[in-house]
Amino acid sequence: MSNIIEVKNLSFGYDKTKKVLDDLSISFIEGRIIALIGRNGSGKSTFLDCVLGINEYDGEILISEQNIKELSSKEYAKYVSFIPQSVQINIDFSIRDFISFGRNPHVGFGLSIDASDYQKIDESAEKCGIKELLDKSINKVSGGERQLAFIARALTQETPIIIMDEPTASLDFGNQQKLFKIMKALVKDGKTIIFTTHNPNHLVNLDCDIYAVSNGKLKKIDELNSETVREIYGDEFERDGKSFLFKL
Repeated sequence: MSNIIEVKNLSFGYDKTKKVLDDLSISFIEGRIIALIGRNGSGKSTFLDCVLGINEYDGEILISEQNIKELSSKEYAKYVSFIPQSVQINIDFSIRDFISFGRNPHVGFGLSIDASDYQKIDESAEKCGIKELLDKSINKVSGGERQLAFIARALTQETPIIIMDEPTASLDFGNQQKLFKIMKALVKDGKTIIFTTHNPNHLVNLDCDIYAVSNGKLKKIDELNSETVREIYGDEFERDGKSFLFKL
């Protein structure tokens, strides 16, 4: 398998006194789930914002051997789709219309989406279990259902890379499991998924590459156990079966 993302000498700081990411070089193999874990403020979302082209960083980020700084926003959107943690939507779109925005990178200038695009919208909504909500307002469903609409929009965008920032934050336990099943199915189709999480228990049954974000670097975690979880979060943990629990 080839590298789909290559990061070379990446540095970024919100001010000149401290770098959140410091001369970071790393690569990710295509067709994998990549989990970023770490404490609050460790740089997980900052790293995602660099890969998304939001932060003005030093260094290079290549996607499929192309420097993202040299891609137009429409070209970039054919490679990467993004599912944010929480976003306020001020316009009263139907969920169908909201998901349809995922087709924009594939529609020619001045053209509208066609029947094949609407079929992709229906298929994505069905995969996420929200097909019956397509005619509802995105602002009149639960936070979890809105998050599933974001996921469906990313599926409709048909990008090889999907980036998710804390995708389970608004999901109940059942929908979290649905999300992980969707992620596994997408990887079988050759997609690459990068996501952040605060909960190491999410990774126990998820076949993924795990990276701890700390001190401006990403460190590969070969085995997630009580010791490595303690190193990342700096507290006492114990393992109960396949779950990690605080020692109280």
